[in-house]
Amino acid sequence: MKRFGLIIIMLAAWLMLPAQSVFLPSGSPDHQLLQRLELLGGRHATQFHSSLKPLERRAAVWFAEEADSTTEKLTAIDRHLLYQFLQKHPEWTAQPSDSSKRPVLKRFYAFPHDFFRYQSDDFFLSVNPVLELTFDKEQGVDNLHYLNTRGVEVRGMINKKVGFYTFLAENQARFPDYVRRQMQWHRGAVPGEGWTKGFGEGGVDFFTARGYIAFQATENIGFQFGQDRNFSGHGIRSLLLSDYANNYLFLKINTRYKWFHYQNQFAHLVDYPIRSLGGNAYDPKYAITHQLSFQITPNFQLGFFENVMVGGSDSINRRGMDWHYFNPVIFYRAIEHHVGDPDKVTVGMNWEYLITRGLGVYGQLLVNEFYLDDIRRDVDSMLVRLGLRKERKYSGFASHRNKFGLQLGVKTADIFGIKELDLQGEVNLIRPFVYQHYDTYGSGLRPGASYSHYSQPLAHPVGANLAEWAFMGRYRPMKNLEVSAALFSYTQGTDVGGVNYGGNIFRDYRDRPGDFNNTFLQGRQISVLLGELSASYQFRPGWFVDARYLARRQNEKETGESLFTNDMIGLGLRVNAVPRKHHF
Repeated sequence: MKRFGLIIIMLAAWLMLPAQSVFLPSGSPDHQLLQRLELLGGRHATQFHSSLKPLERRAAVWFAEEADSTTEKLTAIDRHLLYQFLQKHPEWTAQPSDSSKRPVLKRFYAFPHDFFRYQSDDFFLSVNPVLELTFDKEQGVDNLHYLNTRGVEVRGMINKKVGFYTFLAENQARFPDYVRRQMQWHRGAVPGEGWTKGFGEGGVDFFTARGYIAFQATENIGFQFGQDRNFSGHGIRSLLLSDYANNYLFLKINTRYKWFHYQNQFAHLVDYPIRSLGGNAYDPKYAITHQLSFQITPNFQLGFFENVMVGGSDSINRRGMDWHYFNPVIFYRAIEHHVGDPDKVTVGMNWEYLITRGLGVYGQLLVNEFYLDDIRRDVDSMLVRLGLRKERKYSGFASHRNKFGLQLGVKTADIFGIKELDLQGEVNLIRPFVYQHYDTYGSGLRPGASYSHYSQPLAHPVGANLAEWAFMGRYRPMKNLEVSAALFSYTQGTDVGGVNYGGNIFRDYRDRPGDFNNTFLQGRQISVLLGELSASYQFRPGWFVDARYLARRQNEKETGESLFTNDMIGLGLRVNAVPRKHHF
């Protein structure tokens, strides 16, 4: 009888669950459309917090429908893009779905945006093919670079209570040499991907798999469990958590109530390829993250970030998850001290202020370690250099313990009165030794708790000890054509003679020149300038023809010596795929 009562309670709870949505793909251009709508309206969406990406499809659709009726000065192209966005999400919009004039066998492409779609009161299913076929010709290189991706994307919903998503793709590629050098730093892993094997002459073969389920526990609390990537912030880059690294397994809890969004994420990461003395391949590590975002005013959003990295097996045993970290509402630094201070804790902030319609500013602050006494030393040194003080009060400055990063940016829509022209620019400054950790067991191996996954950074793709300018511009002269430009210029202090100067996040920060005089951009300074101009034409929903030109220059800053030069021009066909970019 008790079991029967329990079953009745569980069924009742199931029936009372609110509707649940899956999320937009990581890096989806739809995020750019939603960002533009927020800018044009001069206020943040009430349905979601844009610093916590990827965004929920249901919330994005509701915001798009609201923007379509309330946002002033939407152009005909904006309304076309909004209409197409809503057509892609029939499960959440009241807008009638367009029917194809010539469906295939009456079942396939019955709707322009889906290869196969089934929708009823209690079930929704969308299935689409995925294709990305690109070829690049690089100056001075005989063989073509290429990317050949074939796959499938499936999303659906059961009883409007449980959502599910799957993306599977097989890939073969031959990348330019600057990407291959990045792969060497990743121990062979393709940026954003995992294990690879050789293919053809200088190529690689790799498999992409993402998927998850999502459901609502209550009206305000939702769960997501599966394999994917995440992004924190409003910028082009993220210093806190980016979607650069490979997918990872996670459990995410989203708690929303009116003006705040609180997110817990428990992630299982991999320290690839072999780290431990015991020969453990794919050594496990864990990342636990809290993010709390506030809608202070309709045009000001402020968020707080906290992360702890748990990793580092000894020579015999693998280290597991410490269950203390499953507490969803505690300050992780307190737990870290409680369990012996073996793990890496990062805290930070996100903010965005929409000054007026079409103009906003944003930023991030990242802190790995911070000591007030070290700041006093730095201020003392600065006053002496400026001539405001005759002699120093302290013997040292520029402590290695000042591990922090700063991002400042600006974004615009319809700038200079030019419709459909959006620009975004930012500066990123990251001190030495940020994201590094130490070898907990003194085994002489690379630290397991570095801020990384699958030998790839979880934040900035280049690492630390760097200063960067990043710029993105997009212009849509017609509804199906987008022209975009990207420009990245950064200088990084790299290691010299095996000495750790703080740029390589996989090194042990105890292996450093000294406790003080660790200046910004110390070491051998390498400068990189990367520019890309591209155009995409959509000739049917989800089907694109792409063209691009990419130029990259890498120099030694002190001597001006040219180290590497890349000039490429390419063409491609893309179907229901997020374009793969290598901006580093």
